[in-house]
Amino acid sequence: MKINPKLLALMIATISGSAWSAGFALNEQSIKSMGKSQAGRASAAADATTLFANPAGMTQLTGTNLSGNATFIYAPADIENAQGSQAGTNNGDMIPPTWVGAGFITHQMNDQLSIGIGNYAPFGLATNYESSFQGRYFGDKSKVKVIAIQPTIAYKFTPELSIGMGISVSKLEGLLSAYSIALTNPVEVNGDDISYGYNVGVLWQVMPQTRIGFDYRSKTDYNLEGTTELTGTGIEFPATLDISTPATFELSVSHDLNPDVNVHGSVGLTQWSVLEKLVIENGGGASGAFKTSIEELDWKDSWAYSVGADWKMDDALTLRAGLGIDKTPVTDSHRSVRVPSEDRTVLSLGLSYDINDKMSIDAAYMYLKEDTAHVNASKSVSSINGPITYSADYKGIAHLIGTQLNMKF
Repeated sequence: MKINPKLLALMIATISGSAWSAGFALNEQSIKSMGKSQAGRASAAADATTLFANPAGMTQLTGTNLSGNATFIYAPADIENAQGSQAGTNNGDMIPPTWVGAGFITHQMNDQLSIGIGNYAPFGLATNYESSFQGRYFGDKSKVKVIAIQPTIAYKFTPELSIGMGISVSKLEGLLSAYSIALTNPVEVNGDDISYGYNVGVLWQVMPQTRIGFDYRSKTDYNLEGTTELTGTGIEFPATLDISTPATFELSVSHDLNPDVNVHGSVGLTQWSVLEKLVIENGGGASGAFKTSIEELDWKDSWAYSVGADWKMDDALTLRAGLGIDKTPVTDSHRSVRVPSEDRTVLSLGLSYDINDKMSIDAAYMYLKEDTAHVNASKSVSSINGPITYSADYKGIAHLIGTQLNMKF
């Protein structure tokens, strides 16, 4: 049986649709940063989570520091004005409630050298439309998980200047499905790969009250190997796809207005243009046009901006808030049911409470509002008259609640 390899390209190309971050990036590594809409993430260096945000920040921590956190994500969505060549439902709310967690530990070797290791999820998504979804021929279920482990080192060259670097080992696992017009059941793709990347950070204490941080996280290349299965038929074939997660740049500044109030700002660039096109290789007897397929994506680099502040109310309690703008990498011509993405506005609140001089807890709430995203999808299928089409307006919001425990030894 011949299966169009473009279906595989479409499903893995759209490892996205997350309503809480641009593209399919996850930003829930630090609850303090979350409470400020990620403002000052690369410059604050407040706890062990700086290992992810800017490894140079580890030099600002004394002794041994441990931070562990979890974030609950609820992202309901409404689908309006749906039209298409096929009948079906448009219930929305295709993103199931999700938990994301991370853990970090750092240790100060001496006054100049610090080391650490972190475990976190830099990318991921989960979507699940109803089986009768009108746009099911463009996307049904998606479950992608990237887990990374990062050993890290940082060195303080002068009292004002530190540099840090981490090497990440990450595993990408994916399960994606979509319906075929020729089959009753969906076509399901499974694949995974382990790859490597790195991040480099610089922290500069410009003045006693002002700190600037810069972090670069490298592109990571994956070669997914797995199978494409025609569920319910017992037929499957091997498939491979090269895909990359993007490089990121972040510049942050933190400034102490007075001993009790700190303000922060960040600007970040994510190079989503690595998803310009995908080349799919199919095995299992595929030949001719079915052996290799090229899928154009035309994603673009995207920017994110945020401002925030901390207010130390007393010796134990600190409050914080932030505002952010997150631009989508998806172009209008390539927006799909798996990537109904538009620009987002983010508001957040947070707090920290010092239980004692060795232990503290953080909590944060983030509200995300996405601009209305219009999907207009079409593809030709030779077995029917005319193309399959689907169009709709997506309206999405997200609520994130996170908590974090910090310990010092």
